[in-house]
Amino acid sequence: MLTTSTGLKIKAVPWHPEELSTHANAAASADFRQVYLGPDSEQRRRLDHLQADPFWIAALGYAEYLSAGQRQAARSVALAPPGSTTIVCLPTGHGKTEVVLAPALLASRSRGVSVVVVPTVILALDMERRLQAIMSRQGRNAPTNSFAYFHALPETVKAAMRTDIKTGRQVVVFTSPEGLVSGLNSALAEAAEAGLLKYFVIDEAHLVEQWGTEFRPEFQSMAAQRRGWLDNAPAGRQVRTVAMSATLTASQVDALQSRFGTPATTAVVWAAALRHEPSFYHTLFGDDGERDRAVLEAVTLLPRPVALYTTRVADARGWVSRLQAAGLRRVGLVTGQSSQDERMDVVHGWRGASDVDATTRLDIVVGTSAFGLGVDMPEVRSVVHACVPETVDRYYQEVGRGGRDGNPSLAYLMTTSADADMADGMNRVVVLSVERAWERWQRMFHAAKPEGGGPRIVVDLSHRPRGVDEDSERNRGWNVRALTLMAGAGLIQLHRPEPIASPVAETDETRAGADTRNYNNEITVEMSDARTNDRSYFQQKITAARRRIYGDQQAALSRMRAALQGDRCVGEILGDYYCVPRNGGVMRTAVNCRGCPACRATDAGPLSGADFYRRGAEPRPALMWSASRPVDPLARVRGGSPWLSIWWSTQQEREYQVPELIEQLARRGMLVMGGAGMAAAAARAQRAVLPEAVILDSDDSIAASSYIGPLLWLLDTPSSMPPPIAQRLLGPEVTYLLHHRSLPAPDRPEVALVEHYGHHISVDTALGAV
Repeated sequence: MLTTSTGLKIKAVPWHPEELSTHANAAASADFRQVYLGPDSEQRRRLDHLQADPFWIAALGYAEYLSAGQRQAARSVALAPPGSTTIVCLPTGHGKTEVVLAPALLASRSRGVSVVVVPTVILALDMERRLQAIMSRQGRNAPTNSFAYFHALPETVKAAMRTDIKTGRQVVVFTSPEGLVSGLNSALAEAAEAGLLKYFVIDEAHLVEQWGTEFRPEFQSMAAQRRGWLDNAPAGRQVRTVAMSATLTASQVDALQSRFGTPATTAVVWAAALRHEPSFYHTLFGDDGERDRAVLEAVTLLPRPVALYTTRVADARGWVSRLQAAGLRRVGLVTGQSSQDERMDVVHGWRGASDVDATTRLDIVVGTSAFGLGVDMPEVRSVVHACVPETVDRYYQEVGRGGRDGNPSLAYLMTTSADADMADGMNRVVVLSVERAWERWQRMFHAAKPEGGGPRIVVDLSHRPRGVDEDSERNRGWNVRALTLMAGAGLIQLHRPEPIASPVAETDETRAGADTRNYNNEITVEMSDARTNDRSYFQQKITAARRRIYGDQQAALSRMRAALQGDRCVGEILGDYYCVPRNGGVMRTAVNCRGCPACRATDAGPLSGADFYRRGAEPRPALMWSASRPVDPLARVRGGSPWLSIWWSTQQEREYQVPELIEQLARRGMLVMGGAGMAAAAARAQRAVLPEAVILDSDDSIAASSYIGPLLWLLDTPSSMPPPIAQRLLGPEVTYLLHHRSLPAPDRPEVALVEHYGHHISVDTALGAV
């Protein structure tokens, strides 16, 4: 800024963190230019939008999927059989929420409710807002016009929502783990028993492992609740479970499967890819004073909005004061000590109060790791760390606050050697010793009560071991940790306690209150092994579980240290960390790197905006579920062949009888179909089979895969058969092929298919047999 004879002259000066070489500085300058370009950047995230399936259009009104990963995740969830569990790993920005909303909205067309568990009220309210917009376009709504169930909601609204849940009129409810296991417990149990509970969804599912080993017993009790729903539901109408996250590690996948599924009933849709948007910077300073001056300069000059992270609450508060003293007034604060109202006030001030009122009050938010969950602020341009996160997972989750609109963003890590020491201390999560775990378990076990005369016992979570004088909440927390550790070791399973019969008539409110008190003090335990109370065996299993927990902690910290070294691509480090062995193979995360210290240090780097240092292919996962029941409506006319040729001869047959046959086959469970000319018939079939989901293979991706379910294929072109279909006909999968009578045989093009193979019928015959 210069003072001239005519006033002030302001000029923007390019700035970026100082790099170690001339080439790296040039690369950083080019990188920052892409961030400032925003929507005009050549590095803006561009996904391969794909034609939507009929069920997606019917449920949401969207004509396209955002990505191949979203498409396969949505298809898998829609086809998942009752009682199953689907774990979905889908990157931020690929529409995870819609993946579960689409089948949930379809399921509700014939009465039904789906429950989505989220970690924060802010996220519940944000999802409610998005769902209300979708349903408003369709002229639908919940009776109360409310979808988020949380503590501050008026009691009259909560009571009405519980009634609507029990009767299947609520459609969808978003709530916290606490809301699920307390206020909503009875209503959801009744809905499950009536076969009206359609989907149980866990959002931000990577937190289950983390919070399940700490003072958050709700995640264990959620698993127990789910088992109760499955046990009491009518056959074929059990709730389907979906666990979703943008990132998952091997231990997190194992935790989700062990708590919310079984190997036989769990499928993983792996569409994992690192974010395209962030570029990474790291500077190590000699002391706190030098680092703090540099942080102040960076936050002043970096593109906004900015998120500034610290580890300690005191440091976060100190930074708010420091920034405000420097003249930066539009600053907010969120820590683990912030109230829900304070959090919501900051979020509204950061991104605007609502879609109608987009006026913002904040440019910078300072926070600890408690800030971020549920905050979908699309335009964040810079994420600064004035600390070393204790795990690479925490670091990447916080970096993920930036660039959610698909435009380039910056992640700047500014550290001292003392920060690394603090991270080491924070990484050491306290795990009960084997002896302490045994002592707590024995005290709880011997004081337990039998439940219903079966193998289960009811454990008092408030029971104190001999000589323990801790306050009740802390003592209860350690008991929960002991049971959680045992469950993770495979020694026990935890269940929701059976409701206590009341001698007087109950209202919704008194029943909810009774369930809350019962849950807070008791949990049902089922021993998974007859040797659970064998001290030697107990020690062996708990020792292995503790070793596994500490190993995971150290792996997460070592990856963080590797990122700080700056001699290896951050994208490669993260890609290796989010890598999951499964079924004899490895599910890998696609690596993207728009820039990091190691990559910028090379002479070969993207000084032009169109390039990335690493750019992984867009994930294209397999379709993980087939039809929910064996489907073969023309089995008796198909004979011994795995496929059946169904032909037409005249245009009138093609125009009238073929669509009718497709609809009838869909009504009998043939819900996956494809082929040129199938779109109109598939849309008609979808209208006929609501609330079932019709899937249309519009690009041969299902036909070309190892999809094992039944497939209905329409060939409108009589001249040839697509190679994927010709190949599929050689396998054992059930396939119905609809085609003109003149279609040539794939291996003998001079001969019509119906003359070369005997397993064929006319469309008229098929209509009579279906």
